[in-house]
Amino acid sequence: MCCRIAVERAFSEMKASGAPDRHALEAALIIHRFHHPEIPFDEALTEVSRWTVGRLVH
Repeated sequence: MCCRIAVERAFSEMKASGAPDRHALEAALIIHRFHHPEIPFDEALTEVSRWTVGRLVH
């Protein structure tokens, strides 16, 4: 999707500022939903999580 870079950037910049994962994920989800309001919330959350939190190594 065309918004993936913006979504990943929002997440990484929130994390770099010290925000918890949950807040960074919410910010990234807001950007995704702005660009793709037609995508159901659950699908958007799954996709954004895959792009962001799913990449983290614990």
